[in-house]
Amino acid sequence: MHVIIMGCGRQGARLAELLEAEDIKVTIIDNKPSAFSRLNPKFKGDKIIGTGIDVDVLERAGIKDADVFVAVTNGDNRNLMSAQIAKDIFKVPKVLCRVYDPKRAQLYHDLGLQTVCSTTVGARMFRNRIIGPKVLRSYQLGAGTALAIEVKVGDEVSGKKIKDLEIPREFRVCCVVRDEKPIIPEPDFVIKAGDQLFGAVSSGAMEKVKEELKVSEHVTNIL
Repeated sequence: MHVIIMGCGRQGARLAELLEAEDIKVTIIDNKPSAFSRLNPKFKGDKIIGTGIDVDVLERAGIKDADVFVAVTNGDNRNLMSAQIAKDIFKVPKVLCRVYDPKRAQLYHDLGLQTVCSTTVGARMFRNRIIGPKVLRSYQLGAGTALAIEVKVGDEVSGKKIKDLEIPREFRVCCVVRDEKPIIPEPDFVIKAGDQLFGAVSSGAMEKVKEELKVSEHVTNIL
């Protein structure tokens, strides 16, 4: 996999290092040579000086063969423009861009771009620290004798194993999403704060499961 990152700020540099640690080929672009000083000296990826809205710069970065393009500069307009070029001109399979203004997130979505709104994400993180985790979604299955649930893990259950949370014939964890990667967990899999758990629970055991996962409120939707 080849990932191109536009913007070597704190977030772009950290993302580049995390991806490289996963043995992913990374190329990072920034118009300020000094920005690359944020990278670990052991960083092996390509560093391209220029802007992501310059087609020649993108081609030098190898965008024709890129699998993912990520725009994380501190300017929404630059992120949008470079993401559109990557998506529409170079047909990069996956394009993501950071958005500061939550009102623009819907516009980007309408243009077919995947976005991460750092303002909203940060606010939600503070909210979770203040109020605590909750069941994000739950759906009735069949005649309503079971629910499919999605739960964000909080600090209180971080470090526990899947087998410590599951309840025989009442609650089963089917999938864990960590750093946007889905994992089918073994019983000894250790969860951590921020993980999203997807599971099945009998409707009569919902209160017991909420107590086990240290969550309170939840919203039920009919599937």
